[in-house]
Amino acid sequence: MKTTLDITTALVLEEEPPSFPWQLDAGNQKKTAAPKANNVFFSNIVWMLVGNVAYGFSQWTLLVALAKLGTMEMVGNFALAIAVVLPVLMFSSLSLRSLQATDVHRAYRFLEYGALRLVTVVLSFLFIVVFGLVSGYSASLLAATALIGAAKGMEYISDILYGLLQQEEDMAGISISMLLRSVFSVVALSITVYLTHSLVWAAGSLVVCSAAVLFGYDIPKAVSDRKGHLATEIRTSARYLLVLTQRFHRQRLWKLALTGLPMGFALMMVSLNLNIPRYFIREYLGMAELGIFSAIATLLASGSVVINAIGQAAAPRMANAFANQDKRRFRLLLAGLVTASLGFGGLGWVGAALFGKQGMALIYRPEYSTRQEVLVWLMAASGLYYLGSTLGYAVTAVRCFTPQLPLFVVAAASAALGCFLFVPRLGLRGAALAILLSACVQCIGSVLLLWRASRKANVLAVAKA
Repeated sequence: MKTTLDITTALVLEEEPPSFPWQLDAGNQKKTAAPKANNVFFSNIVWMLVGNVAYGFSQWTLLVALAKLGTMEMVGNFALAIAVVLPVLMFSSLSLRSLQATDVHRAYRFLEYGALRLVTVVLSFLFIVVFGLVSGYSASLLAATALIGAAKGMEYISDILYGLLQQEEDMAGISISMLLRSVFSVVALSITVYLTHSLVWAAGSLVVCSAAVLFGYDIPKAVSDRKGHLATEIRTSARYLLVLTQRFHRQRLWKLALTGLPMGFALMMVSLNLNIPRYFIREYLGMAELGIFSAIATLLASGSVVINAIGQAAAPRMANAFANQDKRRFRLLLAGLVTASLGFGGLGWVGAALFGKQGMALIYRPEYSTRQEVLVWLMAASGLYYLGSTLGYAVTAVRCFTPQLPLFVVAAASAALGCFLFVPRLGLRGAALAILLSACVQCIGSVLLLWRASRKANVLAVAKA
């Protein structure tokens, strides 16, 4: 089996065709550079914290708005649509942003990442619509699910542009985009629900917001970072799409897709870990209980957005340190991420135990406060859940992709088994226990993958010496 470094070397040494202007991504073909100063690194963390916290807060606020202005069933339908849309989009994303951000040798060009993402988003939307039809969704639920899928699909197109900015360590541009999307989405959905009391119209407002940010900010920002002009980039992209008819370029996209396929499966499994309980709750407890659980589970994301922000800022540096055999720097970055994940998990559990009941009554409605024990169990699981996410960034940074698939399959299977055993007997608390079980499996498996990747890198280094 090839090592991580073997795979990277193979990509770098892959035979290239004659260079064309639209293939070179002028100004972006550069050698691996030394990391920027630490103050830039911490500035990037701050920017990503701002953007991720704002985005995570907005996703929570969307549920709050639905709970305050709508009904529990509306919250449940929204949660079900998200539970259908996100696993599909996460799988089809192929983790291209992570591949792009950790591609320190620029083995693939930005237009290749972008073209592949556009194709997968379109296919995902079609699958979501067909799935809704086959599942017998009502017309309103099908329309809402399709519109939410379209809105999230445009977010994933923005996400590949974030990968370009992340390569340049321009986290400010990513953060501003997330801030704009967060504010617009919350305001638009709140107004729409208040005026129409319709989830379909609310979902439509999310589509408008995603499109506005994508075309109004993300694309112009990406063009600016590439020191190009919008009209020129559009012509370049159109010419590249024509070039894709050539066999060589189709093969390169296919190879890129295969590289990201294991991570796409892994991301789908990660999404299923949190969404599998929703499927069981809907089946055994009904839409109202699903609305309550989804509202409470959203609070778990309060720490997740912070961990994700730190992980996204650290991932390129961890990849650089591992590729350059800088073990000390890699371990310091990993230790910082682990400390942050466990710390935020502990704070969440203490807050849930002391103020959970009052907080849920204030934030949502009094009927939500009767489920404080569910919140406490979810926050108990949060520390291990955050730790699993942290270790996932480290495993991706060492470009260990394929072995993550069986790990997340086992973690998702653990969540499903936990739900099967606990939800019918313990209700919502059983769903929280299932998430805890899945997080334990993910943490143990990620540690083993990191240990194996480090050991192989050491063997390879000794062989080259």
